Amino acid sequence: MRIMNNNGHKLIDRTANYLRTVLGIGFEIAEDDGRKIRLPYYLKVGNLFVECFVDRQKCILMVADELPDGSTLAKRIDDISKTIGIRVILVLENVDAVRRRVLIANRTSFIVPGKQAYLPFMGALLTERGLANVAVVGKQAFSPAAQVMLLSHLQGDSFEGRNISEIATQFPYSIKTVAGAAKELEQAGVCTVEGDNSGKYLHLIAKEEIWDKAYAWLSSPIREVMYCDEMVLIPEALRFKTYDKALAEYTFMADFSGEAVAVYKNDDAVKKLRNNGVLNPVEGSCRVELWKYNPALLAKDGIVDALSLALCYKDSDDERVKGELNNLIKTICKA
Repeated sequence: MRIMNNNGHKLIDRTANYLRTVLGIGFEIAEDDGRKIRLPYYLKVGNLFVECFVDRQKCILMVADELPDGSTLAKRIDDISKTIGIRVILVLENVDAVRRRVLIANRTSFIVPGKQAYLPFMGALLTERGLANVAVVGKQAFSPAAQVMLLSHLQGDSFEGRNISEIATQFPYSIKTVAGAAKELEQAGVCTVEGDNSGKYLHLIAKEEIWDKAYAWLSSPIREVMYCDEMVLIPEALRFKTYDKALAEYTFMADFSGEAVAVYKNDDAVKKLRNNGVLNPVEGSCRVELWKYNPALLAKDGIVDALSLALCYKDSDDERVKGELNNLIKTICKA
């Protein structure tokens, strides 16, 4: 069932290739069964509709002729889906951050070929690679321990062939936590765990393959952003340069005048500063990022590690920042 739209079919072809070859999702365009879409003119005109099967589930791909604001777009997709009785997936050439957030908030399925596919009916947020793209299948993200282990391995501390008990000694994690993290890495396809009760060992795939394979599971380390007026109130040993200040250290991006530091959200001193009102979520001359894991575990010379920093910019729409960080990532993962 199709309604023609300029260049829409090319976008559908790219979507099919993206789902099949990049994300590994079954995709078939359904045979024309002769039915016609019955929709009000304002919903139907100018749009392209293609009946298909995504992971064996019948859906309608829709290429919109025009894009209203996110809320209107989400409502329009919902109205079409209810009218024709089939799930509708919006196919887009590009999507800005504001529309993306609104579509996700409304659980509106959408695909941006080569970049992102949000398919909540599959229980997943699926995307390929690069900054501003997230991919998750089944599980929403690595645990902090699993992410720390993987980033540590990629940045020079190889865990290849090492015993889980031995790895646990260099982190503030129990053997049980490290074993659980190893299972997550195995589930993501970046390593295998071999051995028995006498000892389990990690065997990881090639470094240059890990980032693309694991990016689906990696998330920004930032739990919350707070502010303060006096950075000296945060003990120096607890704070690490981050955000644009760190970006300027790792890339050719220009520095900015404000201070920005990362701290561990569960540190007792940080909790006390928050309870005392030193840190607040509204205003202040200094940016303070509360991280899910302790930045000290991966930081060097008072600066957060490069890969954690890259993940902080995952939702950035700045093409220059994304380009600089992608070059940095490639350099690190090929080292």
